[in-house]
Amino acid sequence: MPRLIALACLLALISPLASLAQDDEARQIKGALGYLQRIALPPDARATVVVEGHFGAMLGEAVVQADGKQVPLGFDVTVPSNLAGRLSAVIHIQGQPRWVLRDVGFAAGTEPLDLGTLILEPVTPMAFSIAFICGDLTVAVGVLGHEMVLRAEGRDITLAAAESASGARYVAVNDPETEVWTKGDDAMIRLEGRDLSECQRVPPPQRARYRAGGNEPGWSVVFDEDSAEITADYGEISHSAARPDVQVIPGAYTFYIPSAGARLTIRDQICKDDATGMPHPHTAVLMLDEREFRGCGGSPADLLLGPAWQVVRLGDSPLVEPERLILNFVAPDRVAGSTGCNRMVGGFNLTGEGLHFGAMGSTMMACPAPLMEQERRMLDALEQVARFDISAEGDLILIGDESTAPLLVARRP
Repeated sequence: MPRLIALACLLALISPLASLAQDDEARQIKGALGYLQRIALPPDARATVVVEGHFGAMLGEAVVQADGKQVPLGFDVTVPSNLAGRLSAVIHIQGQPRWVLRDVGFAAGTEPLDLGTLILEPVTPMAFSIAFICGDLTVAVGVLGHEMVLRAEGRDITLAAAESASGARYVAVNDPETEVWTKGDDAMIRLEGRDLSECQRVPPPQRARYRAGGNEPGWSVVFDEDSAEITADYGEISHSAARPDVQVIPGAYTFYIPSAGARLTIRDQICKDDATGMPHPHTAVLMLDEREFRGCGGSPADLLLGPAWQVVRLGDSPLVEPERLILNFVAPDRVAGSTGCNRMVGGFNLTGEGLHFGAMGSTMMACPAPLMEQERRMLDALEQVARFDISAEGDLILIGDESTAPLLVARRP
C-alpha cells in the first residue's frame, strides 16, 4: 500500500531506463489504460506507467498526455529483457492522482508483451503513510486530507491523538475500541476490540530483507534494511558493510560492495538448492575479489505467495469442476482456498528442506457426492505433502515423502 501511495509522488523522480539496454537487450510492453466511471478526461490529464522489478528497482516508465483523447489511453514502455516485473499506473488530473492500478505482474522474457486494456480504480491516497503487517493482515496509518487515518480491511478510520507514556498513540474518533500505538518499527493495533498480532513496520521494497547463498564452499550475503553481511568459506571470510543500492542491467540486478571487494548478481531464474532441492526464485553469483561463488537467492515462500493457485491435477483421478479447487498462500504461514465444496483455511510450515501443511479448518456445507469425495482427496493430499517444486512452465507441484509422483499440481490462471 505505501508503494502505491508513494507512486504519485515519486513518478516525477523516475528516469527512463531504456538507455540501459541495446535493442537485443530490451523488451517492449504495451497496453491501454481505462476506468469504469463515465467521467471525461480534461485535455491536461496525464497518465504515467511505471514498471518495478525486484528490490524496488524501477525498470521503465512511460508518460501519456491525454491532449483531448479519452480512455482507453494506449501506452508503450521499454524495460530490460529477462526480468520479471510489476506494472503500476496512475492518471492525474490537475496534478492530482484520480485513478490508479498497481502490481500487474509479468514473467521474465524477451518477447514483446501486450497486456490489453487495464482497468484503473479511483484512488484516495494517504500522505506520510506507514504500513504494518499484523499476522496475515496489512494495515496503514497516514494522513488523509487533514486527518490521521487507519486504513484496514478496506475502510478508513479517523484517529485522534491520545496521551501515552512513550511512542505515539491514536484512538478512533467514533470507536474507543480501535487504537494505534507505535514505538519505532513496532505497533500495537486494536481494531474494533480485536488485538492484531505482532504488528511490524513494512520496509520499502528496496530495503526489505534478502538472502542469497550457496554450498561447497558455504557462502551467504544477507541484506537487512541498512546493512550487508557477507560470509564465505563456511565463515572463514566475513565482511560487514552498508547496504548498497541496486543497479539494473539487462537480465539481472547487481549490488556492488567495494569495501569488501564484492559484487552480487541476481537473475530472475528458478534455482534449486544443490543440497536439499528446495526451489528459490533467483539464481545468485557472488564475486569476491577474484573468486566466484554460485547459489540461490530469495525466499522459497516468495514462489508460493501472491495470486491464488488453481488445482489442475489431484492424484490420478479426473477432476470435478476444477475451477473451484483453489490454494492461496496468503501469508508466510497461512493458506486458504476451496476444496471445490467448502472454503478452507489453515497453516503451512516452510523449512530449509520441505513444506508441510497443518490441520485445515473448513466450512461444513454438504455437496454432491463427487465433490465431497474430491474434497476428501484434496485434504488427504495436503496432509501428505513433504516438499514442493516449480516446473519449467511455472506450475506448483506438491510432493509427498514416499514418491516423486505429484500429489497435487496447480497453476496460476
